[in-house]
Amino acid sequence: MTEFWQGPALAKLMRAVHSYSSMLVLMLLLFFAVTGITLNHPDWLYSKAGQQSRQVDVALPQHLRFTTLPDSAAEQANVAIQFRDWLSSEQQLKASVFSYAFEPEEGLLELDFKRPAGYATVLVDFQSGKAAIDTEFAGYLALLNDLHKGRNAGTSWILLIDLTAIACIVFALTGFYLLLKQPSRRSLGNSLAMLGIFISLFAYILSLH
Repeated sequence: MTEFWQGPALAKLMRAVHSYSSMLVLMLLLFFAVTGITLNHPDWLYSKAGQQSRQVDVALPQHLRFTTLPDSAAEQANVAIQFRDWLSSEQQLKASVFSYAFEPEEGLLELDFKRPAGYATVLVDFQSGKAAIDTEFAGYLALLNDLHKGRNAGTSWILLIDLTAIACIVFALTGFYLLLKQPSRRSLGNSLAMLGIFISLFAYILSLH
């Protein structure tokens, strides 16, 4: 066992892990690197092209014309889900984050559909039998930036960000190990690592006012 940790077998394993972990997150690493730049400099590529907004009133279908609003939380959740499914099917409203709020005294139901770079707010008026839909899409640059931040992106995308971060950590640590195993490059590698730390601290200090 000791021979494994000190011998060429571990170095071979580290090289394989280093190589394959980099390929696993190659496109994602490029994505987060590029969107990291656009996130810091949105004015470089800012354009109203691709931005969309819409305001429309639609009549409620017969099966959603409730004369009496539910009182219990479970019944309200069930009604909200029925509206979500109807709006998703008929108005193509999709959301990573969905929420709702009832106002029984005024006969209103407000539904919020949130997603990266966009949202939709639907105000259901049971007395008039109509739903006022307000949608907004901020454009594709905003979409990329919001995906970078994981803003309103949903659980699956947040999990993907976490897995990408873990793969990058593995990639960095195995690369550090492989460098340490090469005496001819160890000194330069350590110097570059210290330089990276110094540059990070220096940039942070400069940013303070």
